[in-house]
Amino acid sequence: MLKDLGIYKTVTAGKQCKACWAIDGRTWFTARHHRETPHRIEKGLADVGIVWTTEIKHAKAKGRMVDGVSIQAPYNMAHKVNYAIGSMKNGRNPDNAKFFLAYLRTREAQNIYAKYGFVRATREEMVLKPIL
Repeated sequence: MLKDLGIYKTVTAGKQCKACWAIDGRTWFTARHHRETPHRIEKGLADVGIVWTTEIKHAKAKGRMVDGVSIQAPYNMAHKVNYAIGSMKNGRNPDNAKFFLAYLRTREAQNIYAKYGFVRATREEMVLKPIL
């Protein structure tokens, strides 16, 4: 997104890093999880950060003093980001895997995902198929 907006070098000083604590004292890269970003904002170590909607919802549900704005398409990369879940062919508990996958297809499970900012899966998306 930063590259598409033409501000990547300004924001990151042109650095590429995973698990860096800070670059030039102004740009932070998460080491473990996006939940680090709201923490930095609360502690006055950062003014702003890019996180998943779910992280803002989680922080607000915990009474944390952060807020968020939605990043609109195409910058939110919704056209590229997907989640997949499945069972292993040689898994130790195939019956449990089938049970869990069946649960994820229920309205109850889909509502839990939606509560935290995820888009509900379509019927087509819930059909089990090989991932190539």
